[in-house]
Amino acid sequence: MDIFDRQGFRDRPIRALEIGSFEGLSSCFLLRQLPNARLTCVDTWAGSDEHAGLELIASTEAAFDRHVAPWIDRVTKYKGMSFNYLVGLSSQDKFDFIYVDGSHHADDVMVDALRAFEHLNVGGVMVFDDYLWKYYQRNAENPAMAINGFLRLAAGRCRLISVYYQLAIVKTAERGA
Repeated sequence: MDIFDRQGFRDRPIRALEIGSFEGLSSCFLLRQLPNARLTCVDTWAGSDEHAGLELIASTEAAFDRHVAPWIDRVTKYKGMSFNYLVGLSSQDKFDFIYVDGSHHADDVMVDALRAFEHLNVGGVMVFDDYLWKYYQRNAENPAMAINGFLRLAAGRCRLISVYYQLAIVKTAERGA
C-alpha cells in the first residue's frame, strides 16, 4: 500500500495488469485499494504445478467471477496463457502497475517478466509475488532465479523499490533510451 501512495496510484486513473488471478482475492485487494484503476486479469484458471490433483481447481474461475463481481465494470478478464495475452498486445498497450503472480516456474516467470516489462510505462511499478517461494527441488526452477536474472537484464531501466516476499521495481527508462 505504501507503493500505491508513493506513486499516487490511489488518486488518479491507472491501467493495471494482474498475471495470475486464481480466485480473485488479490484482484479484489487491488480494486479496493486503487479506486480509479482499470484491471486486466489474465489466468488460465487451470492452476499450476502446485495445484495438480486439487479438487478446488474446478471452482476457481467461478470463485474469481463471484469475487470481482462488485467491480466488474473496471475488470477485463482474459482466459488463457499470459504469454498469449502479452504477445497479442500492441506496443502502445501500456500499464501503470503490473502484478506478476502466474506460473511460479522460473522459465514462465522470466517470460512474464520480460514481456510484461515491455508494456510497463516509465514510472510504472511491477511487483513480483512469491519472490522467495520454494516449491521446486532445483533452486534454478523457482521464481527468485528468474527474477534475479530479469533484474540483471533490465539493469539501467528499472529501480528496485521493495524486497520482501514480494519484489517491486519502478521502470525508469525504455530499451535503448
